[in-house]
Amino acid sequence: MRVTLVGGDEEQRQRLAGLLAQVAGVEVTGWSDTPRSLTVLKAMSSVDVCIDAPSSPPLAELRRPYFAPRQLQVLIAYSSGNELLEVAARRAGMNAETFKTHLRRIRAKYREVGRDAPTRLDLYVRAIQDGFLSPPS
Repeated sequence: MRVTLVGGDEEQRQRLAGLLAQVAGVEVTGWSDTPRSLTVLKAMSSVDVCIDAPSSPPLAELRRPYFAPRQLQVLIAYSSGNELLEVAARRAGMNAETFKTHLRRIRAKYREVGRDAPTRLDLYVRAIQDGFLSPPS
């Protein structure tokens, strides 16, 4: 199957092309950054599928919520590890219920700026995006 990627930003298209290239029987034939070209490409007989790669705002444009120092401590303690919530709470020097309350407030603040973080992995990604944690090397 021949695939052409359309739209999105260059980094997203390259990432998607890399993922699709790993799929057996898929050949990425190219990409275009203008969504208008989608109709032209769909009409071409040399392309089986056109994928419209959605664009997302660059990291610099993401709205970052304000966290109190204790909330930031909880965000880092919880998202940077994989231990049970109770263990992370103990390590942060608070009881589990207080820790959960801070997590609810952190998630609410991310939701308010349009960047939901319902899972631990989501919080980890947000913490990296916002510079609270270093990305893995």
